Amino acid sequence: MMEALQDQLGPGSIVTAPEAMARYLVDWRGRHRGTAQAVLKPRDTAEVAAVMEWATATRTPVVPQGGNTGLSGGATPDASGRAVVLSLERMNRIRAIDTEGDTVVAEAGCVLATAQQAAREAGRLLAISLGSEGSCQIGGIVATNAGGINVIRHGMTRDLVLGLEYVLADGTVSRTPSLLRKDNTGYDLRHLLIGSEGTLAVITAASLRLLPAPRGTATALCGVGHPRDALALLGRLRDAGLAAIASFELMCEGEMQLVLDLLPAARTGLANRHRWYVFVETEGDSDEAARESLGAGIATALENGTVADAVLAQNGRQAAAIWHLRFAVSEANRRAGPGFSYDVSVATAAVPAFLDSIEAELAVALPTARRLFVGHLGDGNMHVNVVPDPVHQEQAGGIEALRPLVDEIVYGTVTADAGSISAEHGIGRLKVAALGKARLAHEIALMRGIKASFDPLGILNPGVVLAAT
Repeated sequence: MMEALQDQLGPGSIVTAPEAMARYLVDWRGRHRGTAQAVLKPRDTAEVAAVMEWATATRTPVVPQGGNTGLSGGATPDASGRAVVLSLERMNRIRAIDTEGDTVVAEAGCVLATAQQAAREAGRLLAISLGSEGSCQIGGIVATNAGGINVIRHGMTRDLVLGLEYVLADGTVSRTPSLLRKDNTGYDLRHLLIGSEGTLAVITAASLRLLPAPRGTATALCGVGHPRDALALLGRLRDAGLAAIASFELMCEGEMQLVLDLLPAARTGLANRHRWYVFVETEGDSDEAARESLGAGIATALENGTVADAVLAQNGRQAAAIWHLRFAVSEANRRAGPGFSYDVSVATAAVPAFLDSIEAELAVALPTARRLFVGHLGDGNMHVNVVPDPVHQEQAGGIEALRPLVDEIVYGTVTADAGSISAEHGIGRLKVAALGKARLAHEIALMRGIKASFDPLGILNPGVVLAAT
């Protein structure tokens, strides 16, 4: 079936050797594995269009894939072996940077860190920051509507996308990404594609909004006794006039211990260990001004007991060391062993009670399991990680036998708080069943109608987001 593509794709664009395909067939955490006919690696949008024309003609499922750093299995093929993986990694150029309009146009395979650096060199800020920014790619970021640590100030990826270039299931190519800030010409299809996880079209390039680079930043790590104290600190910093809070992250002691085990040379800089930790970064007119302002706010919190201890970074190296502790969480969790990971959100004010409720229920249901919490307190997005002990792993059915119980506790609590079962990682394959319980029947029907309009043959990432029919 591949012969028809040979003449349309360049050398090295069709990979069929099992050893060369292996890394494309498993997700980053090793929890989702599939098979495929081939991995296709187009060099430009025209070659993507050729792939999709061929896929439509042959009714071949296509799984778009970027940096393969997703945490919900949305870029992994199923086990049928019918699909091809469409890797965008060779489409990795920065097409343009416009400092007058404050935009950057990047191809789907461009690594986020590359786009960030290009923006910095132009004196601008691309305000998306993720733990995987050294390997995740622009197309995947847009396709999952990625979040990260700057959402509290700059919003989700959706808030930074001005336009998209994409290829439909039949090979039709959209126009080049719009650079317009204002455009009310009918339905904004861009927002249907953002967060669609490759199920509606293949994103080939995006134009993203840039911001002025901050003149100065300040970073601190604080030890607190409870998430209520962390939330109180956030309020106090805002009341003190620190409107430019760029990041406000929360991590439990168990999660910090995993990170320190992973990074033996790392230190928190705090005199003692604490039940909870807060990572905070603010922006100001200069580094000195930002440090002075943040330091004053934390000093007040120390005096009134909201914060038990704190360390304020005095330079960029110290700030990077603090954030390294936060960004190492995903790798630390991966090494902790098999378990269950949840990416959920509730209203920011509800986070402390939500965490208390989850902790209490899990402690009763699985008292020997590790219960780990980390996330973006400033925007209400928390990651709940449950690692069963070896006894559970060896029981009949393995730890998967526990999934219904843990799902019910976490998702039940989220639903009771009018929260979301997927704040920033997407639905992928992992949460398809949960989506059917989290959204109303008519909402699912509307989603299926949208899917059918974009992809009538159902060849784009089947089984991702919506259950295959």
